[in-house]
Amino acid sequence: MARSHHIIKLLKGQRGGVAIWFAICLPVLLGCAALAVDLARINLTKVELQNAVDAAALGGSSSLSNTQPPPGPSDTPYNWSAATATALDLARSNSANAAPIHDALIETGFWNIQNPSLGLRPSAGVPVAGDVPAIKVTVAISSTQNNGPLQLFFAPILGIANSNVQASAISILTGAGGPFDYAIYSGSTSNNLSINGSTYNIKGSIHSNKNLNINGSSITVTGAAEAKGTVTTNGSNIDIGSTLPNDQRVISMPDFSASIAAAAAAVNQTYTGTKTINGSSITSDPIYVQGSPGTITVNGSSFTTTGTVMADGNISINGSGVASLSSQVCFYSKNGSIYINGSNYNLNGVLYAPNGSVFINGSQITVNGSVVGKQISINGSEFTIDRTDYPITSITSLPGNHAQLVE
Repeated sequence: MARSHHIIKLLKGQRGGVAIWFAICLPVLLGCAALAVDLARINLTKVELQNAVDAAALGGSSSLSNTQPPPGPSDTPYNWSAATATALDLARSNSANAAPIHDALIETGFWNIQNPSLGLRPSAGVPVAGDVPAIKVTVAISSTQNNGPLQLFFAPILGIANSNVQASAISILTGAGGPFDYAIYSGSTSNNLSINGSTYNIKGSIHSNKNLNINGSSITVTGAAEAKGTVTTNGSNIDIGSTLPNDQRVISMPDFSASIAAAAAAVNQTYTGTKTINGSSITSDPIYVQGSPGTITVNGSSFTTTGTVMADGNISINGSGVASLSSQVCFYSKNGSIYINGSNYNLNGVLYAPNGSVFINGSQITVNGSVVGKQISINGSEFTIDRTDYPITSITSLPGNHAQLVE
């Protein structure tokens, strides 16, 4: 009997101990619940916000190439206002925490792909080598934005009633890609690409859909020398980053002519026969010369805008020209060839002859961008082409431009 009484007394003591342990562990259990439930809710809301800002930034940067509406200045290469409006509309078309997004911070500017640590710099600034147009979208649920802050379920027991949640994304407008990724691109499958001369500095890669021959002296190619067939060099002081013969890729050259013709017609810049253009006459809107012979002559002078100049026939660029860092012009011969003749010529942008040749003859000629054609002929001395430091982004009339998230 005494033994039974002792057992009952012991059990009663254990029940009291369990109650004490439960009281001690309760805050820990509630804390775990807060972590499991509230942190999951915070993370879900963050994912919703991130999806919204990603979509808004991508859509906004895609709109950077929209035609600048009146009364916008004709020399504005990027439509910052259209990008801002598009990004804001897309952000507001999304929801987070079961409620529509109302507030979003939209910032536009330049992103340097060579030095991302510079961050997003204001669009009113002067772009430098490596800059591309960019847009940043930030959306937050806080005490002042989007009916926040986020109210928590279990965390208030621990003294945490709510939380601010924020997400941001940066998207850039990148170049057309494909053949435009190269400093020099020759699309012919039946004709070799031959580069002849001295003192050539090619920053970027070269591609030939046939054989590639590099002949001369003091020639530097910082990137790769690619060819579907052979890659040969003859001369002295020829320095190539890497060679890639027997590259079986045949990269096609896209046809942008229909969209450029339509864009030129929309701004009344379509001409028939022949046209002479001075550098100062190049605008942000496309220029198209159609018909027969459908030729363009460009006389060298400074230009400070961005645009595409397209002809059905040949394009001849004469004299000396200077382009500012903020300018990139695409000279596009739809069915003919492009000729650069002279010396001391500087061009920022693209020479594009998908069905003809690009002829560069002379000395001290610099192309900051890409030379792309069915055939390429380069002869002379002191020739520089820089594809590495000058991303092809300002050719806003080329629909090949695409948006890309960078942060």
